[in-house]
Amino acid sequence: MRPQKILIIRLSSIGDILLATPLLRALREEFPAVRLDFVVKADFAEVLRHHPAIDKLYELDSKGGWPALKALGCRLRDERYEAIFDIHKNFRSRYLTRAARPQRVFRHGKHVFRRWLLVNTKINLLRNAPPIFQRYLDAAAPLGLTEAQPLADGRWLELFWREQDEQLAEEALRAQRWQPDQPLIGLAPGAGYFTKRWPAEYFGELAADLIRQGHQVVILGGRQDVDLAKKIEEIVEPALPRDTRELPLLNLAGAVSLLGSAAVIKRCRLVVANDSGLMHVAEAAGTPLVAIFGSTTRELGFFPQLQTSRVMENSALPCRPCSHLGHHQCPRRHFRCMREIKPANILALVQNMLPARYAANRK
Repeated sequence: MRPQKILIIRLSSIGDILLATPLLRALREEFPAVRLDFVVKADFAEVLRHHPAIDKLYELDSKGGWPALKALGCRLRDERYEAIFDIHKNFRSRYLTRAARPQRVFRHGKHVFRRWLLVNTKINLLRNAPPIFQRYLDAAAPLGLTEAQPLADGRWLELFWREQDEQLAEEALRAQRWQPDQPLIGLAPGAGYFTKRWPAEYFGELAADLIRQGHQVVILGGRQDVDLAKKIEEIVEPALPRDTRELPLLNLAGAVSLLGSAAVIKRCRLVVANDSGLMHVAEAAGTPLVAIFGSTTRELGFFPQLQTSRVMENSALPCRPCSHLGHHQCPRRHFRCMREIKPANILALVQNMLPARYAANRK
């Protein structure tokens, strides 16, 4: 079967959508002339807005409720897709797939029962499970896609932005006394759940240490991270000696778009991030990454893949993973998975990863 029209459905979120880009690339390479469309929630459409492999991007208004979902289903039915990849597998994606009436449907393995066993009993049947992006690719095996490869620079994920996003990012940096000749390190302290967030005070201590060593530090995040970024700022400033305050802590949380953040991340020598959308953005940008994992583990499929990426986790804790997504508070009330990863641990890893001319104390 060589389909003429293919639809991919992955409604959210930033990281999960980026993890679908290897499937997009593989389908485009295998079927160059195919009509290749994608359905995503409007809130996350920016992730794919400029992807060259997509012919049409459908944006589902999640605030529109049932009428919006039904209307989109009717539009998809009119398109007569031969193949649909439902790589979300929730009520909305299943409804849209059914409404579209494709000839064939492809879905990936979520390993729901094995995931439940790991989280709730710590019986690990996912030790050899592939990462999420590979599970998406495996769904296309019936179409002959069995030899997908990373890009020449080793990246699996892709994110595309415009020159305008580059310009806006540079303007935002310059508005905060950015010094282009000084190395820039990004911090992404946000995450969707509390148990995925390294403590703000630790990020503050790390930022102060990096600035003292001659690095510029920029905080990145969305509007939901503004208060968190402000808290980090309040920790950093009094911790700095006066002779290092000419290197400011740059705060772009909530000040630039997702693609603007990507453009800033591309300028960074390295990014320190929680398990979050911006962690995957760093992977897509090819920027060296320190990813801090708390309540989730490798088996769940979201670890970074680049050779230049490193993961910091408290792997000895018997309570991990406590969720496949995260919690709004630590179920054990101790939060050791994050609190036992100290700023000194991350600082040492950062210093080891940076080229010698940037890692050394420049003062």
